[in-house]
Amino acid sequence: MMVQAARIAITGTQTMEDGGPQTLELVTDGSYCYEPGFALLSYVESEMTGLEGVVTSFQIEDGKTVTLRRSGKVNAEMVFDRRQAHESLYDVGFGAMMISVVTEDMTVLLNEHGGVLDLDYRVEVEHALCSRNRYHIEIQTI
Repeated sequence: MMVQAARIAITGTQTMEDGGPQTLELVTDGSYCYEPGFALLSYVESEMTGLEGVVTSFQIEDGKTVTLRRSGKVNAEMVFDRRQAHESLYDVGFGAMMISVVTEDMTVLLNEHGGVLDLDYRVEVEHALCSRNRYHIEIQTI
Protein backbone atom coordinates (compact mmCIF):
# COMPACT_ATOMS: atom_id res chain seq x y z
CA MET A 1 0.00 0.00 0.00
CA MET A 2 1.51 3.30 -1.09
CA VAL A 3 1.13 6.49 0.95
CA GLN A 4 0.44 9.52 -1.24
CA ALA A 5 0.32 13.24 -0.58
CA ALA A 6 -3.25 14.54 -0.70
CA ARG A 7 -5.22 17.76 -0.64
CA ILE A 8 -8.05 17.38 1.86
CA ALA A 9 -11.12 19.63 1.97
CA ILE A 10 -13.26 19.19 5.08
CA THR A 11 -16.60 20.75 5.86
CA GLY A 12 -17.82 20.01 9.36
CA THR A 13 -21.22 21.07 10.64
CA GLN A 14 -22.26 20.71 14.26
CA THR A 15 -25.72 21.47 15.61
CA MET A 16 -25.87 21.53 19.39
CA GLU A 17 -29.08 20.51 21.13
CA ASP A 18 -29.62 24.10 22.31
CA GLY A 19 -28.47 26.10 19.28
CA GLY A 20 -28.17 26.50 15.55
CA PRO A 21 -25.64 24.89 13.22
CA GLN A 22 -21.99 25.92 13.18
CA THR A 23 -19.93 25.11 10.10
CA LEU A 24 -16.16 24.98 9.77
CA GLU A 25 -14.35 24.57 6.46
CA LEU A 26 -10.71 23.53 6.21
CA VAL A 27 -8.46 22.78 3.25
CA THR A 28 -5.14 21.20 4.18
CA ASP A 29 -2.46 18.86 2.91
CA GLY A 30 -2.12 15.41 4.38
CA SER A 31 -1.49 11.81 3.44
CA TYR A 32 -3.74 9.18 1.89
CA CYS A 33 -3.35 5.50 1.17
CA TYR A 34 -5.87 3.21 -0.46
CA GLU A 35 -6.33 -0.41 -1.36
CA PRO A 36 -9.65 -2.13 -2.04
CA GLY A 37 -11.49 -2.49 1.28
CA PHE A 38 -9.19 -0.13 3.20
CA ALA A 39 -8.22 3.54 3.16
CA LEU A 40 -6.35 5.79 5.57
CA LEU A 41 -6.45 9.58 5.55
CA SER A 42 -4.31 11.67 7.90
CA TYR A 43 -3.57 15.37 8.46
CA VAL A 44 -2.34 17.79 11.11
CA GLU A 45 -4.96 20.12 12.58
CA SER A 46 -4.43 23.88 12.34
CA GLU A 47 -5.00 26.79 14.70
CA MET A 48 -8.27 27.41 12.85
CA THR A 49 -9.81 24.22 14.29
CA GLY A 50 -8.60 24.91 17.81
CA LEU A 51 -6.62 21.66 17.74
CA GLU A 52 -3.32 22.99 16.39
CA GLY A 53 -0.70 20.24 16.12
CA VAL A 54 -3.13 17.37 16.76
CA VAL A 55 -2.88 14.56 14.19
CA THR A 56 -6.29 13.45 12.91
CA SER A 57 -6.78 10.28 10.90
CA PHE A 58 -9.76 8.53 9.34
CA GLN A 59 -9.42 4.79 8.81
CA ILE A 60 -12.05 3.35 6.48
CA GLU A 61 -12.66 -0.42 6.39
CA ASP A 62 -14.86 -2.14 3.81
CA GLY A 63 -16.84 1.08 3.32
CA LYS A 64 -18.82 0.19 6.45
CA THR A 65 -16.73 1.29 9.41
CA VAL A 66 -14.82 4.56 9.82
CA THR A 67 -12.56 5.18 12.80
CA LEU A 68 -11.55 8.77 13.58
CA ARG A 69 -8.46 9.06 15.77
CA ARG A 70 -6.92 12.19 17.22
CA SER A 71 -3.53 12.20 18.93
CA GLY A 72 -1.48 14.94 20.53
CA LYS A 73 -2.77 17.44 23.06
CA VAL A 74 -6.21 15.89 22.50
CA ASN A 75 -6.56 12.12 22.29
CA ALA A 76 -9.78 10.60 21.04
CA GLU A 77 -11.22 7.76 19.05
CA MET A 78 -14.68 7.71 17.51
CA VAL A 79 -16.08 4.77 15.55
CA PHE A 80 -18.75 5.32 12.91
CA ASP A 81 -20.65 2.17 12.02
CA ARG A 82 -24.05 1.97 10.34
CA ARG A 83 -24.84 -1.23 12.20
CA GLN A 84 -24.41 -0.11 15.81
CA ALA A 85 -23.68 2.73 18.19
CA HIS A 86 -20.17 2.91 19.66
CA GLU A 87 -19.10 4.23 23.02
CA SER A 88 -15.71 5.84 23.49
CA LEU A 89 -13.74 7.93 25.92
CA TYR A 90 -13.28 11.41 24.47
CA ASP A 91 -10.42 13.51 25.88
CA VAL A 92 -11.21 17.21 25.51
CA GLY A 93 -7.88 18.47 26.83
CA PHE A 94 -9.01 19.20 30.39
CA GLY A 95 -10.68 15.88 31.10
CA ALA A 96 -12.37 12.95 29.42
CA MET A 97 -15.99 11.87 29.09
CA MET A 98 -17.78 8.79 27.81
CA ILE A 99 -19.74 9.48 24.64
CA SER A 100 -21.86 7.40 22.28
CA VAL A 101 -21.58 7.88 18.53
CA VAL A 102 -24.71 6.93 16.58
CA THR A 103 -24.15 6.93 12.81
CA GLU A 104 -27.22 8.11 10.90
CA ASP A 105 -25.74 7.92 7.39
CA MET A 106 -22.40 7.23 5.75
CA THR A 107 -21.21 7.54 2.15
CA VAL A 108 -17.81 6.21 1.13
CA LEU A 109 -16.78 6.83 -2.50
CA LEU A 110 -13.01 6.30 -2.53
CA ASN A 111 -10.42 5.00 -4.98
CA GLU A 112 -6.64 5.24 -5.42
CA HIS A 113 -6.91 8.93 -6.46
CA GLY A 114 -9.08 10.08 -3.53
CA GLY A 115 -12.81 10.61 -3.41
CA VAL A 116 -15.51 11.58 -0.94
CA LEU A 117 -16.36 10.56 2.61
CA ASP A 118 -19.64 11.77 4.16
CA LEU A 119 -20.56 11.08 7.78
CA ASP A 120 -23.81 12.09 9.47
CA TYR A 121 -23.95 11.20 13.15
CA ARG A 122 -25.24 12.03 16.62
CA VAL A 123 -23.17 12.39 19.76
CA GLU A 124 -24.90 11.35 22.96
CA VAL A 125 -23.69 11.80 26.53
CA GLU A 126 -25.43 9.63 29.13
CA HIS A 127 -27.94 8.62 26.39
CA ALA A 128 -29.03 12.25 25.89
CA LEU A 129 -28.50 13.97 22.54
CA CYS A 130 -25.60 16.39 22.74
CA SER A 131 -25.13 17.29 19.07
CA ARG A 132 -25.86 16.33 15.47
CA ASN A 133 -22.77 16.40 13.26
CA ARG A 134 -21.86 16.10 9.61
CA TYR A 135 -18.49 15.70 7.93
CA HIS A 136 -18.06 16.12 4.19
CA ILE A 137 -14.49 15.26 3.22
CA GLU A 138 -13.05 15.48 -0.29
CA ILE A 139 -9.66 13.88 -0.92
CA GLN A 140 -7.50 14.45 -4.00
CA THR A 141 -4.05 12.94 -4.34
CA ILE A 142 -1.38 15.42 -5.44
